[in-house]
Amino acid sequence: MEVSKSIKLNSGHEMPTIGLGTYTMFKDQADMLTVIPAAIDAGHRHIDTATVYGTETFIGEALEQMISSGKIRREEIFITCKVWNTCHQPDRAKASVEQSLKDLKTEYIDMVLIHWPMAYAASDELVPKDENGDVMYADIDYVDTWKALEECVEEGQVKSIGLSNFNIEQITRVCDSAKIQPSNLQVELNAYLNNKKLADWCEEKGIVVSCYAPLSSPGRFWKESADLNLIEDEVVVKIAEIHKKTAAQVALRFLLQKGYVALPKSANPKRLAENIDVYDFNLSVDEMAELDSLNKDLRVYCEDYAKSSPYYPF
Repeated sequence: MEVSKSIKLNSGHEMPTIGLGTYTMFKDQADMLTVIPAAIDAGHRHIDTATVYGTETFIGEALEQMISSGKIRREEIFITCKVWNTCHQPDRAKASVEQSLKDLKTEYIDMVLIHWPMAYAASDELVPKDENGDVMYADIDYVDTWKALEECVEEGQVKSIGLSNFNIEQITRVCDSAKIQPSNLQVELNAYLNNKKLADWCEEKGIVVSCYAPLSSPGRFWKESADLNLIEDEVVVKIAEIHKKTAAQVALRFLLQKGYVALPKSANPKRLAENIDVYDFNLSVDEMAELDSLNKDLRVYCEDYAKSSPYYPF
């Protein structure tokens, strides 16, 4: 099965099918200024970031250096960023986009997502809490946040808009009131968490699915030693040996052959190159079925502290 290096969104723009995830990946600015050029040199053309990651300023500086040196042109890079939960009020959502534009040192952003459906109280704290330690929510409908992002598109600040961590009911509410339909849904998705019902529904609606934690986040800091590890799974390892590829490459190729975008993370130059080197082999129908059978509905990003929100998606 041939897999393209980019996929066309319903907005008319092209999104590269492998992106560089940047959550909890960098130690400091110096690390970022090394990793971004290494990723670009390896062939990465899609960078996924978010306000809450705290990486936008460093990414902007790294890209500015590469663009000014002539190594890359801005139009060759696809940047995805996200509006955080404390910025769901329409004016704060637009201000968040403007801040991202400034931090990323760019005149436009390729994709902006609403990071989560639940709104937190307006605050400089990422997760504002009351004196009892409970999350402070805001009664703001994400549909109103969506309308603010539509204005950002109309004003030329953003090329495409989408959602992250929304469920079918929530996406439907956005679609029903939208002037601009969501072109992308970013969710946790991998062989251990196939999100099949949601992904199939998005395909029917023409919404491209992008997958964070495509390897089930083996390096997450809260992982227990006894937890399952997708890239050590005997099925994945066996298929990797057959194709003379790494287990991570097989796990990524599995997602690409399903028509998804995958967002692996790495700061290691060797793995950065391996993660983009997934277009020269094919998984057979039987191998795809074997990988499909690994689903365990294993979600590792649950945001448990926000479960009391009426908009909690899981």
